[in-house]
Amino acid sequence: MKNDFIDDLIHCVRRVVVPNTALLRDVLVIGGMPAPTQNLQYLSYNRHTTVDREHTYDFSAVAVINNRRVTHWQLRGYAEKISRWVFSTRWTRNPLDLFLNNLRCDRTVMGVLAGAESDFSLLGILTSTQLHGGGIIQRPAQYIRPVLAVPGIDERGLRILQAFEAANRIKMWGLGGVKFYRKLGGQMVIA
Repeated sequence: MKNDFIDDLIHCVRRVVVPNTALLRDVLVIGGMPAPTQNLQYLSYNRHTTVDREHTYDFSAVAVINNRRVTHWQLRGYAEKISRWVFSTRWTRNPLDLFLNNLRCDRTVMGVLAGAESDFSLLGILTSTQLHGGGIIQRPAQYIRPVLAVPGIDERGLRILQAFEAANRIKMWGLGGVKFYRKLGGQMVIA
């Protein structure tokens, strides 16, 4: 495996959050890239936390996507409709399932991945937690969003990825130990 794939993926993550480069490199080397016949390769558990004055940011790299197979992996027709219903914020309790399903159902983003110069993309999850504003009655707000690191795309492709990430931002809240998710992002608007 060439290290330039890994360096390109780490560099693309920097547009959203500064990752722990050594940890992310190790996770990508150990997890490996998808085989030519695999759609994606899940990565081992990893989390890097950074803190600023008002928020903590937890970044986890969760999967490497094979850009050359996204057209085979994309959902269409009835499979897309059923998948959107099953993997809805009403039913699904795992943000990774929500993000992967929304990615597979989005033709525009899948087109960006298929047209990228790089063979691989990285899907990560960024969790932002407010440090202030919590208390006995009000808990700190926690927001979760996908991060797509795609080397070799143009400005239009980058705007599409940013719109996808913003449209899939969710707020997590809990009630009696059960976590619920509410989608905050609207429809994708690409300028």
